[in-house]
Amino acid sequence: MKYLYLILFFTVMLAGCQQDTTGGNLDNNSTKERIYSSSWDGTPLIVIKRNSNGTNAKIREITDKKKVKALINELKNADWEENVVVDITPPDYTFTWNSFKHSVWRNEEYERLELTIDGQPNWGTLSKSSSKIVYEMIGENSKVE
Repeated sequence: MKYLYLILFFTVMLAGCQQDTTGGNLDNNSTKERIYSSSWDGTPLIVIKRNSNGTNAKIREITDKKKVKALINELKNADWEENVVVDITPPDYTFTWNSFKHSVWRNEEYERLELTIDGQPNWGTLSKSSSKIVYEMIGENSKVE
């Protein structure tokens, strides 16, 4: 009888530990952890704008480490929705950071930028203040450095 209780006790303990481990992995699988936890690989960020006629044009190349860090810090703090697949119009801007291609849309109605990362099931929305900062870095009023 003692052994039966002991086996039952260990079974319950193992099941509880297994649930804790699974729950902990959800946070580690967030966009912030998956995409932005590593440092910049040094590859210039080339910002491409989609023109009204459907063509694309390079409008900026960001190579300054401080500017890249500031940009990524803003993107990290986006309101990321995980496990979302988006199929909408082509993005207004694209750029690649550490081999992750970012697609960016201007939502003029809400004065925010929205983004996805190709190959990742997510959708991010920046706050108004973060949208302003990011847009100043990548927007069409930017100059190619």
